[in-house]
Amino acid sequence: MSDKKPKIGVVGAGHLGKHHIKHLSNHSGVEFVGVFDINTESLKNICSEFSVNALQSIEETISSCDAVHIVTPTNTHFDIAKKFLDHKKDVFIEKPITNTVEEASSLINLAKKNGCIIQVGHIERFNPTINRLKELVDNPHYIEIERLAPFQARGTEVPVVLDLMVHDIDLILEMVDSPLENVQASGAKMMSDTIDLAHAHIKFENGVVANLKSSRISQNYVRKIRTYQKNFYSITDLMIPQIELYGLERHNMFSEKLRSQEVETNSGVKTLHYEKFVPENKDALLEEINDFIHCINTRSKPNVDGQAGAKALEIALQIESKIFLNE
Repeated sequence: MSDKKPKIGVVGAGHLGKHHIKHLSNHSGVEFVGVFDINTESLKNICSEFSVNALQSIEETISSCDAVHIVTPTNTHFDIAKKFLDHKKDVFIEKPITNTVEEASSLINLAKKNGCIIQVGHIERFNPTINRLKELVDNPHYIEIERLAPFQARGTEVPVVLDLMVHDIDLILEMVDSPLENVQASGAKMMSDTIDLAHAHIKFENGVVANLKSSRISQNYVRKIRTYQKNFYSITDLMIPQIELYGLERHNMFSEKLRSQEVETNSGVKTLHYEKFVPENKDALLEEINDFIHCINTRSKPNVDGQAGAKALEIALQIESKIFLNE
């Protein structure tokens, strides 16, 4: 492990790129070399706001950095990432990794050939609420996730499956250790030229079922996860955030709130427990960035590597194709 700080740049000065730039430009563990964006007005504004260098081309960015954050529209990910990987630079790619599974596989193979790291921006893996949930829920047999948002024009160049649902696909693939058995889906175009509302029903070979609902035409933001397993179920609200458990077992003496009651069942009187957990307050994007920096320094595998990004993309595209078949 080198004591030298990695030189990191950003390609993409848009809405999400701004957040990456904010963290990286203030990070004590990196040398931030600057930002490139083809939109010169956006580039000028962001560099002025954060007092960072404006890079004039992809080529200048490549020559200036050891690694890059690619925070651009999905259809540009492959071409940009390939250029950096060709020059043996580590890459962080915002989700989804690419437009196609073939493109993702090509980048993964190129990274392996050149000894490079690919990390994919599935930020929910670093969400402290979700990580707490995974400690409490170890064997779910049914998972239900809602991810809803009000409409905005930004991001509608890709279907809602790739914009929002891909986060939850990645989560269930991590939570359920089993191959997929079947995928069913339906959806609709409402406000844009791509799918704005999607429902997916995913069954795994071990019997676990996941129902996912994503929409970008909701009145309010909703981020909820419900899990069911033997003796208890959970409701996780990522917007509050909090985790509520209801069941016949106590799970943690450090729960924020505990309430118990006796209930009559066919097999006798049982004690039903209610517990509420409030997770620690952490910045998920900063945790994600820290993981990338750690992997650069130690040459270790990211929490969400290229393979994980490609798998989530593969299932997302399956869901998208099922929706188109049902239109």
